[in-house]
Amino acid sequence: MWLDEEETSFRGYSVAVANSKAYGGGMFVAPDADLTDGLFDVVTISEGSKLRFLLRLPLVFNGKHTRAASVDVRRASTVRIEADRPFTVFADGDPICELPATIKVRRDAVRVLLPR
Repeated sequence: MWLDEEETSFRGYSVAVANSKAYGGGMFVAPDADLTDGLFDVVTISEGSKLRFLLRLPLVFNGKHTRAASVDVRRASTVRIEADRPFTVFADGDPICELPATIKVRRDAVRVLLPR
């Protein structure tokens, strides 16, 4: 995996490339993400016991899962993900492509009106 120009790797369960704090019915997978900063929050969950993973899963609903040693959060504007076997990339629950994939943020690409 590359985060901007930095190559990094991990063995684990999940990579979430998030531009906003929550998805999937209120899971705060990237609780410190900012829609306006032009960066993705890249959340990785390293390999560990499946039981520990399942026991910590409820913590994602309040964003406290990021405190666990098995969770790493980094920021980047461009993310390239590769794997040693086939994986499907999902966006909003829909399959969009197979790995390898490069994901780039486009700052200010969408403008929305929000109530104050």
